[in-house]
Amino acid sequence: MTQCCIVGAGPAGAVLALLLARQGVAVTLLEAHLDLERDFRGDTVHPSTLELMESLGLVDRLLAIPHIKISDMPMHTRAGTVTFGGYPRTRLIKSRYPNAMLLPQARFLELLTSEARRYPSFRMVMGARVESLIEDAGFTRGVRYRSQTDGCLHEIPADLTVAADGRFSKIRQLVGFKRVGVAQPIDCLWFRLPHFPTDAPDVAGVYLARGRVIVVFDRGPEWQASYWLPKGGYGV
Repeated sequence: MTQCCIVGAGPAGAVLALLLARQGVAVTLLEAHLDLERDFRGDTVHPSTLELMESLGLVDRLLAIPHIKISDMPMHTRAGTVTFGGYPRTRLIKSRYPNAMLLPQARFLELLTSEARRYPSFRMVMGARVESLIEDAGFTRGVRYRSQTDGCLHEIPADLTVAADGRFSKIRQLVGFKRVGVAQPIDCLWFRLPHFPTDAPDVAGVYLARGRVIVVFDRGPEWQASYWLPKGGYGV
């Protein structure tokens, strides 16, 4: 019997599954999609995450994956450009890994789940869309999911069920938890532009003008940009 069923193979679910598997806990990790190759807006691995990966003994393997290092994000304004790279990074961020890195989240998740598979108490099911909870005397005792592989409904009884399935959590809806909104009153329009060899090397950064903000990341073959708008401002 599964002791812990984790719904959602994002970073939170994958890390928890790995930690439990290392302790010999029988854990099943469910992922609604058939693969991890999805387009994420945020592929940034921050210093705190790198420290966590170090504590897991995985930081060297993570840093060996092709990625882009973010050492400075200059701020471009109408009055000029402010850079932060001239200061020692250790004064700004007290970490052995003061630079963030841009890495496709799928590669990050593959590292975590491949490490978890080394332990016999770990199981991962792809294409598992949770449809209902197994309930007994007012307690959640696992989940029922429909497999995208065979189309059948399956049950996973579990002592503990963890909802790690994101902002539109199906588990949260089934349990009836009310979401508490703490987001800022802005919308972000994400888009990509091709990165040409003739582009200036210092395009990445934060641009501010007339109450608007755009953040540009260098993703190697492309630029990724986030344009900030007032809430509900898209299309106005």
